Amino acid sequence: MPEINTIRGNSERLPIKLILPKQGSESRVSGGGGPKTPFRTVDAAFRQRLYTQVSSIKAALASQVKRTGSAPVRVTLIPKASAKSHRPGNLFSDKTCPIVGNGRFGELFVRATAAGLDALEAQISRNTSDTIIKELSCVESIEPVSAVYRRKGLAPLDILKSSPRSGDGFLTRVRLFDFGYSSDQALLVKDFETRCNERKLTIEAKGYATGTYTFSVECRTSEDVESLSNIVGVRSVSQMPLVRTIRPQMINSRPLPSSLPQASTDNDDFPVVAVVDSGVSSEVAGLESWVVGRRSDVAPEYRNTDHGTFVAGLIAWGSQLNPTLAGIDTQPCGILDLQVLPNTDPAQGDTDTLTEQDFLQSLEEWLKQYANRCKVWNLSLGTNDVCSLDEFSPLAEQLDKLQERYSVSFVISAGNYSTAPLLDFPRSPAQVDAGRITSPADSVLGITVGSISHVDYKERGPKEHQPSPFSRHGAGPNHIIKPDLIHYGGSCTTDFSHVSGVRSINGRGSVEDIGTSYATPLVARTLAQIYHQITPSPSPVLARALLTHHARDPRHGGRIADGEENYYGFGLPAPVPYCLECNSHTATLVFEDTLRPGYFLEWDDFPYPSSLRRDGRYFGEVWMTVAFAPARGARWGTEYCETHIDAHFGVYQSVKSRETGKLSSKFKGLVPPEHKNPGQLYEEYQVEKLRKWAPVRTYHGDMGEKGERGDRWRLKVQLLTRHGIEDEEAFKPQPFALIVTIADPAKSAPVYDDMAKTVLNRFKAENLTLRTGTRVQAREVAKK
Repeated sequence: MPEINTIRGNSERLPIKLILPKQGSESRVSGGGGPKTPFRTVDAAFRQRLYTQVSSIKAALASQVKRTGSAPVRVTLIPKASAKSHRPGNLFSDKTCPIVGNGRFGELFVRATAAGLDALEAQISRNTSDTIIKELSCVESIEPVSAVYRRKGLAPLDILKSSPRSGDGFLTRVRLFDFGYSSDQALLVKDFETRCNERKLTIEAKGYATGTYTFSVECRTSEDVESLSNIVGVRSVSQMPLVRTIRPQMINSRPLPSSLPQASTDNDDFPVVAVVDSGVSSEVAGLESWVVGRRSDVAPEYRNTDHGTFVAGLIAWGSQLNPTLAGIDTQPCGILDLQVLPNTDPAQGDTDTLTEQDFLQSLEEWLKQYANRCKVWNLSLGTNDVCSLDEFSPLAEQLDKLQERYSVSFVISAGNYSTAPLLDFPRSPAQVDAGRITSPADSVLGITVGSISHVDYKERGPKEHQPSPFSRHGAGPNHIIKPDLIHYGGSCTTDFSHVSGVRSINGRGSVEDIGTSYATPLVARTLAQIYHQITPSPSPVLARALLTHHARDPRHGGRIADGEENYYGFGLPAPVPYCLECNSHTATLVFEDTLRPGYFLEWDDFPYPSSLRRDGRYFGEVWMTVAFAPARGARWGTEYCETHIDAHFGVYQSVKSRETGKLSSKFKGLVPPEHKNPGQLYEEYQVEKLRKWAPVRTYHGDMGEKGERGDRWRLKVQLLTRHGIEDEEAFKPQPFALIVTIADPAKSAPVYDDMAKTVLNRFKAENLTLRTGTRVQAREVAKK
């Protein structure tokens, strides 16, 4: 067992302890399930109503089912029945019409065949088992998927008008239903292609991952859009989104300081952030020394590097140009310049546009070349598509696939609200809806960044550390916390009459500007340092957990209050090295392990510092962060995330029975999840208030002045799954990272030394190793 190092140094910067895997006790989760009490009376009239709906579907879809073998049908459930335990999987099964997807909360899609609809009619009219009666009581309606539904209520002409021009027409984005492993999927795709060819509509799938069934389709008329909307296999028809940045304002210009550090052959061991943007100027000599490589997919006549140069300046010189801003480390950071965004400002020359599809093609080509050498990719860009609470955007889903495939982290801006008057804080009810994040800020695996103000406006503007009035907010789809983190991106009054930006550079000097685009690189450079400083390089999940774990509310240095996480995320991240170390009154343990469906891991008799135990009671403060990359399925709509990890940390207490007087041991959780309100029981409310199915979750417990009594501590993590993925042979165990910090709020107890001794006796552990010398030459990136 490795020796535990407690040597003091660097203001008591002590190493985090990495607990090696396979030391938790694995146990099977006991079976559950509630009673089969129906939600309402299932009488003859109710059965007849559903029977009539199914009969109507048979008639309406007869010709289409004959052509494609099957067709999607939409089923809505009553709100109380949205939990997975109430899912009507016996009523809609392989013997009838199996469930193949989800839409919004309480909305299912089933695959209907002629024989399946006949069998469903029989179940509805004649089956009197308790199970089927309970499942029938969940159903509100059964109906075909309409053309209006596929267009989300928009008229065909509205979609055509909002679509970007392409060739002789307008570019739309079409998604097909995904029937999973059904052989009918190929028939759906073939029918879609045939119908498009009949109208001479050009189809292109480049840029979109195989199996997502997402295409661009060039339409010339509103009748073309209407035709797409009536194809049985189509799930949605929309305009093709354009990817863009905010138009730089660049105020308060000054000469570039002469003292800015430059890279040289003596200090070329630094992390590199890939800046996927409008390009970085090559005219700034000092900045050029930090650029390790360049690629461009923008024609020379459409290049305008102002935005990308400003972002790059913050990555290379963020702290030097903004010495009064908190949370920016002084460690060097380099830039990989990947130019993809064309000029959109007529005052700066010829303009062009970038479609979502073209953006994805460029991004993947660059990932193939640089992902092994560059782990953090800054995406200070977005679209005008406001994210839905009901489903994740196709662009976010594609970015999730790319991050998982290439093992990288995307840091993404939350988006900017630009219509005056801007957003107040607290937001008004109308602003809560209008100011939501824009795609692709809803990426589950991406780290989304919002902006906070560094100045204090007395009126018509935010106070210091409050959200900037242009910074868009969450929640994301499925109520996941977005933005994930915040940083300083400048500020202004809500009427734009006063502007105070963060400072960076353009090709001509030092300037100020505002936007979530500029908060994003300040988080990206910290994440790049985490990847760089730890050796061997951490997984994206562990890097994200470390970035999140020490994030705090910049107003007071404490936890983000419940109800404010949609504006602050998990807070302002601590810079390196503070997020990678302990001190004498704190101890941090990192667990990286895997979970199997149907099982949980526990570490019973968990070590707790003896200096925080007095008179049979425990004292101190505990905070935890769980991060993982959930299994995902785009066809499940709002249930896109298919796995979730829940953690419990607390004590066993001896409890005397009032009836027998005998003592028994009862577990009491002392470190509850944050950002919750468990006052309701239904799944939709738990998704929103308990943040179920979210990729990051934080926990916090304070034992208080009186302490908490207990016999011993226990840590437990459990995997939750849905859509039956635990039954698939191909399902892989779910990796996760769990960080636990135990601290003395009074900053007096020798917590670190206590834990170092007990960890040595309890676990196989080692220090989280940080770099001590040059390992990677950043300039090698440019040579590949």
